[in-house]
Amino acid sequence: MFMVPIERDDLVVMMETGYIYLGMGRFAEAKEVFEGVSILAPESDVPWVAMGSVSFAQGKFDQAIQCYKKALGLKKDSPFAHSFMGEVLFFKGQKEEAIQELKKATSLDPEGKSGGFAHALLEAIEKGFQPSFKPEAMPRSL
Repeated sequence: MFMVPIERDDLVVMMETGYIYLGMGRFAEAKEVFEGVSILAPESDVPWVAMGSVSFAQGKFDQAIQCYKKALGLKKDSPFAHSFMGEVLFFKGQKEEAIQELKKATSLDPEGKSGGFAHALLEAIEKGFQPSFKPEAMPRSL
């Protein structure tokens, strides 16, 4: 299959578009954009994490986990994927597994954004935070 090379900046713009759709609650459009980026950048874990975020936002935790597993299959030591995997596992009620994933993310990225996100979630867990997920509170598609 012949692929036309895509500039990184163009992929970034596409990802940002997908996140805008996600923020608007336009899940189908967001997923479509992220799927397109995954085809254009097949070695990247980032669009798979983004697709997992779409599923997570809809309360489809098992689908999110499958996306994060795909991301980790592409990049085993992705702090980005480990941090989001930890989040979904925690919201799914798998606290111990979540803590393992979050600790992995913080060890891989102690000073970065993914590690910071994982660290913040670990602190919340330690302070007794209990997740409650209400899909009806998520933005609706326009």
